[in-house]
Amino acid sequence: MNNLPVYDVVLLLPNDINQTAITISSQVARYGTEFTLSDNLYPHISLYMANFTSTKLIEAQHLLSKIARDATALTLQGSHWGKNDQGMLEIFFQRPLEIAHIQERVIAALNPLRHGLRVKDPVGRLLEQYRHQAPDEARAHIEQYGYDEIGTFFKPHITITRFKQRSTPIDTTLMPSPATFSGIYNTLALCEMGEHGTCTQIVARFTLLGKDRDNKTLGIVEND
Repeated sequence: MNNLPVYDVVLLLPNDINQTAITISSQVARYGTEFTLSDNLYPHISLYMANFTSTKLIEAQHLLSKIARDATALTLQGSHWGKNDQGMLEIFFQRPLEIAHIQERVIAALNPLRHGLRVKDPVGRLLEQYRHQAPDEARAHIEQYGYDEIGTFFKPHITITRFKQRSTPIDTTLMPSPATFSGIYNTLALCEMGEHGTCTQIVARFTLLGKDRDNKTLGIVEND
C-alpha cells in the first residue's frame, strides 16, 4: 500500500474570494459537514494530485517554480453551484484554455515524479478498485497520470464542504451568485492533502509572473 503523503497542486484564491468561501463553508456547517474551510484548511482549485517521496517533493517544487515564472495569471469566471451524490458542495468555473494549459504543464512536469497510485480519491474511493469501474477516459487518465480529472473530466471548482448526510438538500439558488467567485487567480501552490480533498498545509506557493508565450496545449491529454 502507498503510505506516502498525498499532495495537491492547486490555485489558491484571491483574498476576498478566499474569505467568501470560508464564510459560506462556515454558514452551511449547521447542516452537518465533514469539514469547514478556514485559514488553516485552504480553499483551492485542484489541478493535480499525486504521491511524492521527500526527494521528489523538492524537485516538484523546483518545477512548479519554473512553470509559475512563465505562466500568466488566470482570469476565471464563476459558472454555477453544484452538489454531487458524494455530498460535495462546489462552485464551478468556466474553463478557459489557459487553465487547461497550465494543468497540462503541471502534469507533464510532475507525473514522472509521482510514486505509484494514491490509495483513495477525495470522495474516499479506493483508486486501485475504482479505476476498473471508471469511464474509459477516466480509467486511462488514472493509469497514465494517477489522476482522473483531466481533459473532459477537468471541471475547475472549489469544494466548499462535504455533508455528512450525502443527500442533504441545499437550495443553491439561495447561495451567493457564482459571479462572486470571478476574479484574477495568480497563485499556484503545492499543498499536503487531508481527508475529503482538503488542503491541510501549504508546502510552497508561487506567483504566476510571466507571459506564457506558447499558448498551445502540450498534447498529453485531449481537451473538449
